[in-house]
Amino acid sequence: MSAEATTTFHSNADAATTAAAVQKVLADNKAKILGQAPDGTTIDFQTKKTLFNWELLGRAITTPAASGSDVHLSLNVHHNRPPALMDGVKNKKAVEKLAGQIQAAIG
Repeated sequence: MSAEATTTFHSNADAATTAAAVQKVLADNKAKILGQAPDGTTIDFQTKKTLFNWELLGRAITTPAASGSDVHLSLNVHHNRPPALMDGVKNKKAVEKLAGQIQAAIG
């Protein structure tokens, strides 16, 4: 069973505005940027370790859409960390929380 969790949502803002909101939320959450496209529409990142969770590896992809942009988020267990039975459930909760924070930042 895969521990990867994904979600996609639509934003009425253009891709540049949405990508900027993604970057702001990641910075606010103290995520480490591992790499990104020059225009910021694809960002690979690592979440911060918490009391209850190891770091997670993530990717945020912002694509232009007809009336705004779409954001695809994924989170998975860091490859250097031991897997756990509840990783899939915890990762799904974390990716949904991140999506909510980004949507709130877009306004």
